[in-house]
Amino acid sequence: MTVKKSLREREKELKSLLATPAGRDELEQLASRYATKSANRRVGRTSIITYILVYERECGLISSE
Repeated sequence: MTVKKSLREREKELKSLLATPAGRDELEQLASRYATKSANRRVGRTSIITYILVYERECGLISSE
């Protein structure tokens, strides 16, 4: 059984990926996969981190604590 990460832990993890070009590419690929699986699209200037966190939270992948 996988232990869910807290919202803060996951946010910190995603923000650390912004530090490198490879990490930013990884975030874009993740957001793209999530957009494919979901009816919700990332609109306008929505933060990629916010988009990923909302998707993961709605799917029960992270806890809100």
